[in-house]
Amino acid sequence: MKEKGILMPIFSLPSKYGIGDFGYEAYEFIDILAENNITYWEILPINACDRLPYSPLSYYALEEDYISLDKLYEYGLIKEPKTRPNTDRAVYDNYKEKYYKEAFKNFKKSKGYKEFSKIKEMHEYAKYTSAIKGGRSEYWLFLQYILFKQWTEIKKYANSKNIQIIGDMPVYPVFESAEIIYHPECFEIENGRFTFEAGTPPDYYNSEGQKWNSPVYNIDNIKKENYQYLIKRYKHYFKLFDKVRIDYFRGYDSFYKIPVGKTGKEGMYVDGVGYAFFDELFKDENIKVENLIIEDLGDIREETVALRKHYGFTRQKVLEFSLDLINSYDRDNESENVVVYPSNHDCPTIYGWYKTLGEEGQQKLKTFLKNNECNDINVNIGIMQYCMKCKAKIAIITVQDILGLDDSARINVPGTLSDNNWSWKLIDFEDFKVRIKDF
Repeated sequence: MKEKGILMPIFSLPSKYGIGDFGYEAYEFIDILAENNITYWEILPINACDRLPYSPLSYYALEEDYISLDKLYEYGLIKEPKTRPNTDRAVYDNYKEKYYKEAFKNFKKSKGYKEFSKIKEMHEYAKYTSAIKGGRSEYWLFLQYILFKQWTEIKKYANSKNIQIIGDMPVYPVFESAEIIYHPECFEIENGRFTFEAGTPPDYYNSEGQKWNSPVYNIDNIKKENYQYLIKRYKHYFKLFDKVRIDYFRGYDSFYKIPVGKTGKEGMYVDGVGYAFFDELFKDENIKVENLIIEDLGDIREETVALRKHYGFTRQKVLEFSLDLINSYDRDNESENVVVYPSNHDCPTIYGWYKTLGEEGQQKLKTFLKNNECNDINVNIGIMQYCMKCKAKIAIITVQDILGLDDSARINVPGTLSDNNWSWKLIDFEDFKVRIKDF
């Protein structure tokens, strides 16, 4: 029987404090999933970042905005917090900071004060943040302690309800990050300066290519340490999540690097860590290939496909990319080792995509759905039905597509900077509770 999942970022959860977090709404969401026989909750990256989830400040630290004030109150660390207007956009500001400081002050008086120093992976981030934002590193370490405590409680609750969490592993940190300060040897840096920037070559969507504000790895140095810098990260992520989605799998085969100061037109592909890395990674019995999902969308060469097939990785397909409406065909329909999505965080919603098809394309989509005995009147329901019929072993739907929302609810538009990116949020669960029954 095909397994089902919902894609819902943490920041998109309803919240009376401006942004979704690790509070009670996460538990309510898990209850809704369990009641509707949903197996997976995919959450996107939860790394500490400056609003851009795929551009982490640390591979290990979690995002401070996700601390639940309600939970801090439950722990007895703060007085009852004041709420703020609940809107359909996440608010990124310092609203919670006064409560964090109150909690830290009270925590230092508690019996558990010595416990938080045990999260050793966070010391680098705490010292980095102290240097950047000020304050004692002990304070930033405390926030990470609280984050890991609250996240562990959520994951334990989800697993008790037979819900597995799919986490997301960004491929690169940003230039200004703890990773660069404490592990510069793992990145291409000469005389204290970055020589290359990560990105993509020109394509149909961007004639100049993309630049990601991230360094690229020094593959030779990573090899010298037997890939331990990368392997350590995988071990950490498998403590946090049940399954891990690997972003930009193409980069493990060959990655694109652009000389600093140049455009994407002047970049080049170079070999990634490849087979040797994965051979070493899978020596760890706690990291199993069946618990990895690879993002192999976009410009994929034959060698990348060969790498995927060699290990039997489960890959993604997005219906917006795989449906050939002219020939009424889904080119990946014969693939079983696949997670299928109608759309994902970087794509238009189903209705946003539907509107771009024009009258002829819309009719062809409806004909495709009808030929596959799916609902050809309500397009988002029809697409969900098709996901359950195709051979993919897992179907994952965004909350926006469950609700049938247009592109005003889109999560992100790649290559753009906008307040609408990474900010869409549910106001409540009422409509979702009804619509999820269509999946």
